[in-house]
Amino acid sequence: MIDSICSYLNLQHVGYGWATLILMIGISLATYLALNCPSILCWFKTGDEVFPPFLALPAILFALFVSALATDVWQKHQQAKDALIKETAAIRSLFLLSHELSFNGILLKDATVSYVNAVTSKEWGAMINSEPETKNSALPALEVLDSVIVKMGGDLKLSEYNAMRLNTSLETIRLSRLQRLALAHDPISVSKWSACLTLAVLTLVTMGFVHIRRPKAMIISMALTVLCVVATINSLSKNRSPYIGAAAVSIKPFSETFNVLNKPEFE
Repeated sequence: MIDSICSYLNLQHVGYGWATLILMIGISLATYLALNCPSILCWFKTGDEVFPPFLALPAILFALFVSALATDVWQKHQQAKDALIKETAAIRSLFLLSHELSFNGILLKDATVSYVNAVTSKEWGAMINSEPETKNSALPALEVLDSVIVKMGGDLKLSEYNAMRLNTSLETIRLSRLQRLALAHDPISVSKWSACLTLAVLTLVTMGFVHIRRPKAMIISMALTVLCVVATINSLSKNRSPYIGAAAVSIKPFSETFNVLNKPEFE
């Protein structure tokens, strides 16, 4: 049911910012009205106090959980950058190697250019938009490149050094591509984000109990809690994938490679 709601609200693309804001405002109003109900207030007689240190656990757990989410987000960004750098380096290696070969070099160059074009024009867009049905747009071009390299590997005239370069570059491209596809199409873990929101709600309710005898302080503290939670969740959820958000991994290295491949001096 939760997955269906997330899919209906398109949270995979827009993140959890607005959903968190609406949820926290609703919980704030409900908590304020409930705690200021006479039947609730009668439990807190004159002189009774709720000591904040005993209710700090939800806030501590929320902070720890957010730290873990932030670490996971930035680690994925670093992994995506490393994968792109390795794939780009392997592509350039294949292209430069194609100039050292004869007829097979022309086939290698054409197959390499086709793969780069497939990634830049189709596959990268599918990664950004989280379109699993088109995530393998560059696979046919990669299979052609693989076939060309396999045929070249059977050429007795090919030196052992060049054969090793071809094989290493192909394996690097294959593994780096699988890594970026896994990072791009990794869906939002509903359980992970729902646990974070649950701790945020508990923290908000805790603020209400701590200030139950001071209604104005309750409003201020709960409002500040809502702002902090929304800012945190919004920032993390908008950067949940390495290929979206303000710090998204750019396709520029691939584009630059494609431009280099089409320079006259490389023809």
